Amino acid sequence: MDLKTLPDLGCACAGIRRAARLVTQLYSHEMGSHLEPAQFSLLSALSQQAGASQARLGRALGLDKTTLSRNLRLLERNGWIEPVLTDDDHRERAYRLSAAGRKIFNATKPGWQRAQATLRAALKPGEWETILETFGRVAEVALAAAQPTKKRNLT
Repeated sequence: MDLKTLPDLGCACAGIRRAARLVTQLYSHEMGSHLEPAQFSLLSALSQQAGASQARLGRALGLDKTTLSRNLRLLERNGWIEPVLTDDDHRERAYRLSAAGRKIFNATKPGWQRAQATLRAALKPGEWETILETFGRVAEVALAAAQPTKKRNLT
């Protein structure tokens, strides 16, 4: 397939999912076999917010409880994260990177940086910032649209 003529899918969901799959493949290639991009995202979130609760992580990454729990269990089983007690709500689990988690995160980060640089270099000036802003806005609108009708505010 000619890369310059990807078909117009005519659907925001299909287009975003296709872009996400292709971008994920690029990141996977650059990051190597240590971590998958989704695992890297979770470790990255925890490196920035040590002690983040499952609910907070789910909101930050747009993950449902089942997917998040499954991924956290895998990271914990690999020894990359560890549970922590929080002052907020002892019923909800919170996590932080373990020493092994910091090590694998730091070892994988150069590949992540290469993927970022590859995408950014291939875009026209200003497109990188526009894409990040647009994706953020699309996520906000989708989240608001999924709320009950009386709570919606899409403007």
